[in-house]
Amino acid sequence: MPSASSRHPSRDTRVLVTVNALPLAVGVLLSCSTTLGEISVYGRLTLGIAWALTQLAVLIGGAWWYENRAASSFEPASGTPAARSAGGAW
Repeated sequence: MPSASSRHPSRDTRVLVTVNALPLAVGVLLSCSTTLGEISVYGRLTLGIAWALTQLAVLIGGAWWYENRAASSFEPASGTPAARSAGGAW
């Protein structure tokens, strides 16, 4: 039977989804208007490309942060040597 923490998304999961959903929503809005995406930011770098790079950085940074938070969990996964030594069943 799943534990109570596995049935409900954790706070970290909600943060990860929110942090990645906001840039996605802005990206969708930018894609609806080609004139907004064509605005020059620096030289040939347009607002659309700058936003896509920002979104990629947020995705990679968020995944890295989430992975670090998940790896530092105090509850060992079932079936691992740490779980067996802590009294977990196979």
